[in-house]
Parts: sequence; structure tokens; C-alpha cells
Amino acid sequence: MGFRSLKVTCTKVEGKCSRTHPGDYFYLKNARLEIPAGQTVCLFALSSMLPALTGAMMNTAPGDGMLDILEEWQCPDPLAKVIFRIEALAD
Repeated sequence: MGFRSLKVTCTKVEGKCSRTHPGDYFYLKNARLEIPAGQTVCLFALSSMLPALTGAMMNTAPGDGMLDILEEWQCPDPLAKVIFRIEALAD
């Protein structure tokens, strides 16, 4: 089974967050986390997303995968509303 490649991008931060900024992004390629130079990833946000990202990476039939119902993710930080966009990349 192959894995779908994903790009995860912070699209909005409402409130006080010192770790994530709009425009920050990272990739999941072949079930590996790739963080481009100059980018950072908040461990708390990443850990909250991992179960959903694992499901979204699975290559399933169209309409049968987590990515088909999941487009955004909100970090569970109670002090800031941080929104991430999750999108599939063309392989």
C-alpha cells in the first residue's frame, strides 16, 4: 500500500500562540515528516493531528478516506485558535 503525500499549512491564528504563525507548513511524504528549512512545527499541534493525518495518508478509493472529510484541523491550545489546512499533493 502506498501513502498519499500531504501538505499541512497554518492558515489562521486567533489569540496568543508563540509557536505557530500563519504560513508555517510541513509535509508528510511516504509516511515521513518533512520540515523545510526555516519552518517549525509545534509538538502539541502535531501530536493532536497525528491520528487524523495517519488516516488522511492512506490511499483509499475516492470518497472513502479521511482526507475526503477532513480539510482543516484546529489545535487544542485553549489560549489560541490555530487552524491548519490539510491538502493532498500530486505525486
